[in-house]
Amino acid sequence: MAKRNAVLETSLSAAWADMQTLGGGDPGKWQWSRLHQGFFPHALASAADAATQARLNVGPVPKQGGGETVNMSGYDPATFRQFAGASFRLVLDVGAWDNSRAVNAPGQSGDPASPHYRDLVPLWLKGEYFPLLYSREAVEAAVAQRIELVPGR
Repeated sequence: MAKRNAVLETSLSAAWADMQTLGGGDPGKWQWSRLHQGFFPHALASAADAATQARLNVGPVPKQGGGETVNMSGYDPATFRQFAGASFRLVLDVGAWDNSRAVNAPGQSGDPASPHYRDLVPLWLKGEYFPLLYSREAVEAAVAQRIELVPGR
């Protein structure tokens, strides 16, 4: 019993010291999401200057969850940066397709100049979704932009 208590006290003291280093001296301000960060690096960012990297990369953003939680997000224990987890989530209503929902982080566009390059990160962080419409009527009612692809131009 004494040996167990000594191990527990040593472990607790070490954990407390680590948290003071990582989170600061005020335990009331300790938050997992201040340590645990989501980050979406662009494949070409490392070859770019700092300004271009800022346009290409998305994050870091405060992230909840962990390796053994709902909204699983595996992370590097040295940096707490997320390296695994669902960036795309889909909920399908096969009885009423227009009730389906989805989210894709960081956004739906691969163009960093597009407003849709990183716009879904807030939804993704909160575990929320956008409507994933299927019927022509629902899509036509919600359309915000139309891109016409014409061969030969």
